[in-house]
Amino acid sequence: MVDIDKMKLASFILINILGFNSSKSDSQWSWRIPFVLQIIPALIFGIGIRFCPFSPRWLMSKGREDEALNVLRTIRSAYSSDIQAEFEEIKRELLLENENEPPQSCLQFRNPTFLRRLILGIGIQLFQQFSGINSIIYYAPDIFNQLGYGHKHAFSYSTGINGLVNIIFTIPTVILIDKVGRRLLFLSGAIVMTLSLLIGGSVMGTNGSIQTSNMTDTIVVNITNPVAAYTVITNIYLFVAAFAFSWGPVMWVYTTELCPLSMRAKGTSIMLATNWAANCGLSFLIPILLQHMWFQIYIIFGIFCFIIGILTFFFYPETKGIPLEKMDRIFRGRIIISSCSRTNLNENEDFNDPII
Repeated sequence: MVDIDKMKLASFILINILGFNSSKSDSQWSWRIPFVLQIIPALIFGIGIRFCPFSPRWLMSKGREDEALNVLRTIRSAYSSDIQAEFEEIKRELLLENENEPPQSCLQFRNPTFLRRLILGIGIQLFQQFSGINSIIYYAPDIFNQLGYGHKHAFSYSTGINGLVNIIFTIPTVILIDKVGRRLLFLSGAIVMTLSLLIGGSVMGTNGSIQTSNMTDTIVVNITNPVAAYTVITNIYLFVAAFAFSWGPVMWVYTTELCPLSMRAKGTSIMLATNWAANCGLSFLIPILLQHMWFQIYIIFGIFCFIIGILTFFFYPETKGIPLEKMDRIFRGRIIISSCSRTNLNENEDFNDPII
């Protein structure tokens, strides 16, 4: 569902291209068509969500065990014995949780393990925003204008290609996320994003010159070497592609796995609020930066992506294949992670112990 939502957003960008073409019309439909087209993805998603089953854990917490077992049979491609074992494990953990009566408030995050998970969740939301992706997507026309491609179709070209790249490179994640794991996708994405931004910014800085537009009082970059100009543009879309297969969809999966069952709603809400707060702040900041900076903005975000990769490598454990009931064992391990596939799980750990 996370990857489908990501593809929905990319499709939304493509629909905006059709809306842009309507601007050629002089009738009132020139502004009505974009509004109508934007309803389509939301309508499809709204109808589709009605066919999604309730979470088995939620059903069991409400005493609807038969429904929970049916849902597990529907969504799991496993033997009946494995499904039954998972069902019993969820049931056991819910009983232990009810016996321990954990506090249903944010005070629960005073627990060091829970606090660590909250900090990691907030951090990963900030990482996604400070990678610079929304700055590229939101202000792609301005970036193309800086590079000297400021003709009337700059919006259509830049936004349309962004949408296509997002769609194409999100698809592999659907296949790979449960095979190669979250960490490998995070780290490989961070590496490619870092290199593409640093290379693009360096090429722009060494081959371009700037002048200030008298009409708009903004910076216009003049790159006389067409190879250099296309190199910058190629690296921008390489950056978008790297984000699409890594930090775009995988971050949402990882976020849902961080919070304990008793605090998932509150914890996830705090994490997502951080994402949108950072998104809002950057959407105001980037236009100001574009007025006074050119290649430096790519270098800055490239450095951010490098830092993001380092922090991910050392502090974010792998969660692939770990049931939510056992996730607490991962975050009770050591804080610093030392390998690409490290999960912090002790091979001798007894998973029958209750979750704290």
